Formats: sequence, C-alpha cells, structure tokens
Amino acid sequence: ELDPFRATALDISYEKYWGTKAYVSAAFFDKQLDSYIFDFTDTRYDFSGFANGSGRVPNSNIGRFTQPRNGKGGYVRGIEVAASLPLDRLWSPLSGFGIVGSYADTKSEIKPFGDADTRPLPGLSRKVGNLTFYYEAHGFQARVSNRYRSDFLGEVQGFGANREYTFVKGESIIDAQLGYEVQSGMLKGLSLLFQVNNLNDEAFQRYNQGTGQIIDTIKYGKTYLMGVTYKL
Repeated sequence: ELDPFRATALDISYEKYWGTKAYVSAAFFDKQLDSYIFDFTDTRYDFSGFANGSGRVPNSNIGRFTQPRNGKGGYVRGIEVAASLPLDRLWSPLSGFGIVGSYADTKSEIKPFGDADTRPLPGLSRKVGNLTFYYEAHGFQARVSNRYRSDFLGEVQGFGANREYTFVKGESIIDAQLGYEVQSGMLKGLSLLFQVNNLNDEAFQRYNQGTGQIIDTIKYGKTYLMGVTYKL
C-alpha cells in the first residue's frame, strides 16, 4: 500500500572547467514532494482481535504500533556550490597540492499530519560542507578532509526496539589518508594505504528541540584502516 517517492523537480546548474582538474560549479534545485514515506507510531493502537501466543493476559489491549505510511505535501530546495583548485595554477612549485570543497544549504519541509504538523525531512541537514586538502605526485598521496553537517531530525532505535525520531546535533568529522604506489622496479604496482576516520573523535549527540538540552552523548572513537594492493 506504500507509494514510491514522487516529486516534481527543477534543477539549474552552471559549471566552469580549467584543464582536467580545476572547476567551479553552482546549482539550484527545487523538488516539490507529491509523496514520501515516513514511520508513524500510534501510541493508542487497539490490538483487540489479534492472536496472543504469550500465554499471559495483558493489562490492556491498547499499545504502541509503528508502521510506514504515505505522506503528501512538502518540498526540498536549496543551493550547492563546489570547486576544485590544483594549487600549481596559482604557483607552479605547489604542483601536486590541491583543494576540493563543496557546500550545500538545503531547506525542507513536510506535513505528515496536515498544516499543524510541520517538520524537516528526516535525515537531511540544512547545511552540509566538505573540504579536502591533498597532495598527489610521484606515487605519493595524502589527504585531510573535513565533513560538516548541521543539526538534523534523525531516526534511532527507541523503546522496545521501535524506530523513533529525535533531533541530532551537527557534527564536524576529520578524516586523513596516506598512500604510496611503487613506480618502478620489481615491486611496481604495489600500493600501501593508511586511513584514519574520525580523527578528532567527534561525538554523536541527541538533544531536546524545545530546551536544547543534550539527551545523550555517544563516542565511537577513531577507526584505523590499513591496506595493501598489488596490480599485475
């Protein structure tokens, strides 16, 4: 009984390139949502008439029931800019160094239960940005990236393993990567890679939208990855 996501969309973009790596782009998008799917929890659902295989009689037949439903009405619109700049275009001794970045400002609104209930599209941050500094030359590569997103309406596992919506604080995560590929000799084609994700040990935080009070804080720590590949 669920309809697919449907939207009437308008996208306009402009792109300018220099050589094979340098570019700038800007885009505007507007998506009018005709339908979408959201999870709804009925806290006063009547379970009368359902089979009870537990062997125990409940105090009440009224309980919580969560199911996906069709939503109607809403929009997603915003702008996105991106750029890639090899620094040797500014100064030739910086050959191999470069910067890549992007930023998006997106506003969304859905009304699952009519005009009186307005909320942002779950999982979508208003502001999202990425910035990467890199070096790639002579088989070496090094990258440091920062990923940022502002507060958003998230979905987590709640009471009784049910999914529930909650407001999540924005985060800024730094990742780093080092690599080398042997260029000549018997080991040509051998590549070594080392990565660290969440280098700054950013925390996941939920908060109360009304008061701004932090509900809980979870730290997942850093993730270290090492890899070796060989191409014949």
